[in-house]
Amino acid sequence: MEQNLLMVQKQTLQLSPQMYQSIKILQLNSIELNCWLEKEVQDNPVLEINFNPISDQGTMSDAEKKRDKKDVIGERDVAILDYFSSRKNFIKDQNVSSFEQGPEIRVQKWALGKISLSEYLLLNFGVMARDKLETKIGEYLIGNIDNNGYLAISCQEAAQDLNIPEKKVRQVLALIQNCSIPGIGARNLKECLLLQLKHIKLPEKKALKKLILFHLDRLSKKNFKDIERELHLSCSEIQHLSDVLRKNFDPKPGRTFFQEYITNFSVPDIIVKKNNDRYEILESNSFFPDIKINSLYERMLLDYKQAEKLKNQELFSQEKWSEIKTTMKYLKGKIDSARWILKCLEQRRNTIINITRFILMYQHDFLEKGVAYLKPLSLEKVAQSLGLNKSTISRAIKSKKIQLPRGIYDLKYFFSIGLAQDNEEVVSNEKIKNLIRNYIERENFYQPYSDQKLAELLQEKEEIKVARRTVAKYRQLMNIPSVKLRRRYK
Repeated sequence: MEQNLLMVQKQTLQLSPQMYQSIKILQLNSIELNCWLEKEVQDNPVLEINFNPISDQGTMSDAEKKRDKKDVIGERDVAILDYFSSRKNFIKDQNVSSFEQGPEIRVQKWALGKISLSEYLLLNFGVMARDKLETKIGEYLIGNIDNNGYLAISCQEAAQDLNIPEKKVRQVLALIQNCSIPGIGARNLKECLLLQLKHIKLPEKKALKKLILFHLDRLSKKNFKDIERELHLSCSEIQHLSDVLRKNFDPKPGRTFFQEYITNFSVPDIIVKKNNDRYEILESNSFFPDIKINSLYERMLLDYKQAEKLKNQELFSQEKWSEIKTTMKYLKGKIDSARWILKCLEQRRNTIINITRFILMYQHDFLEKGVAYLKPLSLEKVAQSLGLNKSTISRAIKSKKIQLPRGIYDLKYFFSIGLAQDNEEVVSNEKIKNLIRNYIERENFYQPYSDQKLAELLQEKEEIKVARRTVAKYRQLMNIPSVKLRRRYK
C-alpha cells in the first residue's frame, strides 16, 4: 500500500471568540444577561454597571420619586420586610442546623409560624423519645425525610448505618409517624394514605382501606371495571371513593410546612402598550442595568497614545516606560473587549425590537381579537423580511418574553406551524390547541369527547380538517388527560 502526502485547499468557517460571545449575548434573556454582565464586570475593570430596578422614573420630579419609592416599598416589599423583621431574633443562627439548635429556638420558630418540617418533627419527637439511643435514631431518620414528608431511606439501610437492629429502627419510625401530621414518615404513597386513614373517621373507611391496599394503581389509571369485579362495587361507588380520597387525603403531607424557596419571576424583555389605536414598543429597563466604559481608563489610554506620539518616553526610565507600556497594552485589550460587549448589546437590542415590530404588524388580528386569529409564522419568513439569517432569528427569540395587553407570552409562541386546509388556507396549530382546550373545558364530564369526536367537531363547527392522531398529539402537549381519565361516573 503506497503512502503519499497531499496538500488540499478548502474553505472552512471558524468562529472567533468574539463571534461566540456575540451569539451568546443574543441568546440570553434579561435575567440571564444581567447575571452574565455581573460576572463580566468582575473580570473587566473598565466596565461600569449601574443597577436601576426602577428606571422609568427619569421624567419624575424629586417629590414624585420619593412618593413612588414609598409606594414600591409598601406594595412590593412588605412581605419581605415582614419576613426578615420576624426573623431578626434568630438570624445569628442561620448557619446552625436544626439538629444543633436548642429546643428554645425551635419553640420560638414554632410560635412565629416559620418552622420547617424537620424542626417540627424534632420538636415533637423530643417529647416522646425515651432515651438517648431513640433520640439518635430519630434525628437520623428525620434528617432523611424529604420536603414532601417521605422517608428517603429504608429501615434496613438506617440500621446498617447506625449499627443497630432493624427492629429498633422500625419502632422509632412508628413514634415519628405518630407524633406528627398523619402521613409524614411514610416510605411510599400507599403507606402515606394508610397512615392518614387511621386518623380519619369516615363511613367508607373499610372500602377505602381495600382500595388503597390492593387497587391504588388501577384507581390512578381509572380501571374501574377491574376494581368493580373484585370489590363488588359499582362504577359510581368507586368514583365516590376516589373523590373522598382526593378531598380528605394529602399525598404530600410535608408541603403544609413553611419551606424557604426561590420565586421564579417572569421578566419580559419587551413591553408593548396600546396608545389610542397604536401599539408602542418599550424596552423592559426595570431589570436591565446601565452599562458603560469608565471614562478615566479611556482618558488614561488616550494620554498614553499622545505621549507615545510626541516621544515623551524620555521623561521616564526605560524600566518604568516598559511597565507603563505593558499596563496600557492590558488596558487597551480590556477597553476593546468592553466596546465589543456594548456593540453586541446594541445589536441584540435592535434585533429583538425589529422582530417584535414585525410580529406586531403580522399578528395584528391576534392583538385585537384573540388566539383564534393567530396566524402561522415561520422563522424563514421573518428572516427574509428583516434581511437576517434564520439562525439569528432563532437565537434572538430563545427564552425571551414579551408583555402584551393580553398578558405575557414567549416570543416563540408567535412562531407556529400551520395545517394546510382544502381551501389552501393555513391554520395555526396554536389556534387548534386553543379550540381543543375550549371544547374540553365545556364538555359533559360524564360523556367527555374522544379524540375522534374532537376532530369531527373541529371539522363541522370550525371548518378545520385535522386528523385524530393530530388532536391526540396537541392534547398531550397541553397535558390534558385522555377521555378515559376525564370521564366521571354518576
